[in-house]
Amino acid sequence: MGAVSHPRPATGADLPAMRTVCALAYRENPLMRWVLPDAATRDDACAAWLGPALERYVAAGRVDVVEEGGEVVALAAWRPVGADLRAGTGAAALPRPAGVLAALVGPGRAAEVLQALAGAAPHAPRPAGPYLNYLAVHPAAQGRGLGSTLVRHGLGALDADAGATDGAPWLGTTDPANHAFYGRLGFRTVAEVALDPIGEDGPVLAVMHGARRAPG
Repeated sequence: MGAVSHPRPATGADLPAMRTVCALAYRENPLMRWVLPDAATRDDACAAWLGPALERYVAAGRVDVVEEGGEVVALAAWRPVGADLRAGTGAAALPRPAGVLAALVGPGRAAEVLQALAGAAPHAPRPAGPYLNYLAVHPAAQGRGLGSTLVRHGLGALDADAGATDGAPWLGTTDPANHAFYGRLGFRTVAEVALDPIGEDGPVLAVMHGARRAPG
């Protein structure tokens, strides 16, 4: 293993590695298993689905990465207050995340998934706060504190940029194993949203809020 770098801002050149890290880190995530049930194709499908979103986060959000031996092995992608990710790469830029999902699972199923995920919106902090959408660590680099390093780094940077009306940082997770991890970083569960309220196998999305950030 090579030396681990301090977090740095992501660039467009990091996108292939970021897609790969997300796909491998999220392979057994309950949300991905629910949306992309075919284990044989899940890695490629996850990378394809998240790739356009990661592009938009690099362009108009905040993405930090950590390298090990010169390779990106971890990332955190935040949507700061006021960021318009739809405009990050041009509103009409293809592929769109929703369009890729529809191509992977069909338009009807994609609409159901996106509507279910939108159920977290009513539980967002008021006033609005920065949203941690993706935190991923390559499986070979897990267990060494890279995820917590990235979250703390992002919170510190967002603190410095916070406006007087910015609310608490927040996130959603479908993996119960993440609850204690985020709890140690100051987040608490404020709501749980069943993504498949009719079925018995759908994941539950825990919406978690951190401490309200200090104005910059």
